[in-house]
Amino acid sequence: MTPAGRTVLILVIAALAPCPLLALQAGQAAGTASVDGTTATLAFAVSTTKENLFDDSKRDTVVVVTDRALGDTAADDEVGLSMRARRGELLVLALRLDGTRLVNVSVSHEGLTGIVKLPGAWFEYKPGKAGDGTVTGSLKLAKRESDGHSYACSVEFVAFPAAAPVRASAAEAPAAVQPTPTLPPATTSTLDPKSLTPLLVQAMMQKDEDQALKLIKLGSDPNGRDQYGTPVLNWAVMMCQPRVLNALVDAKASLTYQRAPGMTILQEAGVCPEAAKILRAAGAH
Repeated sequence: MTPAGRTVLILVIAALAPCPLLALQAGQAAGTASVDGTTATLAFAVSTTKENLFDDSKRDTVVVVTDRALGDTAADDEVGLSMRARRGELLVLALRLDGTRLVNVSVSHEGLTGIVKLPGAWFEYKPGKAGDGTVTGSLKLAKRESDGHSYACSVEFVAFPAAAPVRASAAEAPAAVQPTPTLPPATTSTLDPKSLTPLLVQAMMQKDEDQALKLIKLGSDPNGRDQYGTPVLNWAVMMCQPRVLNALVDAKASLTYQRAPGMTILQEAGVCPEAAKILRAAGAH
């Protein structure tokens, strides 16, 4: 082959080569995700951290990839993101990374109660070269079924550490703001157990296990449900709070609720080994 021919061949190969991750700016994603055959374009990526599931001294990296900007919802607010997704405001993929190993991917989407956690082994994950605080990589999933829904994705991302949520300005703030509920005095003797349920859910969302345990001790209904019908026991599992879960089990919380046919509470505890151990000991299947 002549030198000119080799030059042409190199240029053709370069033109056909996939666009590198470095073409993305920090905070961007490029790709799509499909839920039940409906495809959305993923465009945003931020990172945060959470406690390692097995080692309290370690932190896992969580990359949150979405089709729309998070706005006033924090990247580590898993519950807030799932509720917005349920209303159709976001499609969320949250990659949990232990070093460079993909542990699982949490998916939140329209119409879903709670969060679907898909095992990392289902995905083709390739970490990229990190720099300047960014987390880069690519994620692919051939169509898979889980709990009555189908999922697929192919996306590249350059995530940067999430900034503080953007709050509404004073001019945009609601005219009247409802006060945050507070824990009633421990001496109260006329408490309605159902009235404590919102406080218990809030305590678990804020990862305040001591507050949650106080509410259970005060008589909070162990089978209470949030406004969307999710039992408090499932909240304890989703938030991976074994002490709270154990207290609810001791208070005779039902172990039979299924958020979808065949999706038992024990299956939901798959990402929280301590919770799974408690549930098995209590007789959950």
